[in-house]
Amino acid sequence: MPIKIFDYLQKSEDGFVLIAAIMAVMIMLAVSFLILTTTTQDIRISSRLVGERKALSAAESGAYIVYTNALTLNDMISNTISNTQVDPTNDPYTYYSVAQTVKTNMQAFLKGGCPGCLAFIYNTDVTGKDTKYVSSVTISIGMAPPPAPGGPIYENPIAQ
Repeated sequence: MPIKIFDYLQKSEDGFVLIAAIMAVMIMLAVSFLILTTTTQDIRISSRLVGERKALSAAESGAYIVYTNALTLNDMISNTISNTQVDPTNDPYTYYSVAQTVKTNMQAFLKGGCPGCLAFIYNTDVTGKDTKYVSSVTISIGMAPPPAPGGPIYENPIAQ
């Protein structure tokens, strides 16, 4: 009798290889899923950064256009720029827009108040967009005309 029990125990170990193989496959599947998830997240982060950098570059291009065209600041108040391509040939997905310029009276920042002097700052927002990566960046800029020769001296009261 003892021999039959021993034979039975040996035969019952045949399924162990199948269970070990299934466990190995499950571990390999879990590791591959982890690798796939990590890689996908890295690609998403990289593409988001590229899109934000392109949008920032487009916004900077719009700010440059605003500064170069700011010789007639009074004309800038009524003008807005919408969805202008930065470089249609090399990168057709980047655009910039310039919001309406707001003229702010800055007489409080003049030395001694100077009630008869004119001092204005022109504020606007420039938004750069990249439609390929669906990203946008907004830059707020302010411009002021230089002081006129022989005019009042402009000072920052905060620095005093």
